[in-house]
Amino acid sequence: MSKKWFFAQAVIWTVLWGLAGCNDKPASFKPGGLQVGDKAANFALVDASGHVMRLSDLQEGWYLVLIFYRGHWCGACQNQLLNLKDDFPKFAPFHAALAAVSVDSVEESADFNHTWHFPFPLLSDSQLRLIDAYGIRHVNGHDGKDISRPTVVIIDSQKTVRYKYVGVEPLDRPSDDEILFTIQKLQQSPPQKP
Repeated sequence: MSKKWFFAQAVIWTVLWGLAGCNDKPASFKPGGLQVGDKAANFALVDASGHVMRLSDLQEGWYLVLIFYRGHWCGACQNQLLNLKDDFPKFAPFHAALAAVSVDSVEESADFNHTWHFPFPLLSDSQLRLIDAYGIRHVNGHDGKDISRPTVVIIDSQKTVRYKYVGVEPLDRPSDDEILFTIQKLQQSPPQKP
């Protein structure tokens, strides 16, 4: 398959998803976005390989760690994602899957992934639907374009937000060890059932 065909398919998926409203609509939009204890926002986003990833893909008993990054051009984001790449094997024993989300187009994500070969999906949220669901849009954050604030969200297998950290500046983000420690603590204290 040619690179041109691949990107055409990815664009078609993105457009169809946008026109259809994604059937996986965010749980709610509220001031400050979804918080710990809220049901996670449903999503269906195209990754750098042209595949659609949905929240419903999360396996029973697993956590999903969403890493919201500013863009492929951001040095702090590159460092974070490369650290996660190095530490990726440490997450599986904790039943934690990773996915990185930005406003980058599918093509930009594919080029970025081609350079670094990340072992987790780079998801394109160019319409900022998931970013807005979590209330982390940084208006005019880069060259007059809206982007995501650096954020980490941890979702459990019941699709509940268990952790949310929003950075106030590009270098403000939890380390991999902090994320792993948080997952370990969450596993030791499961959420209370209503």
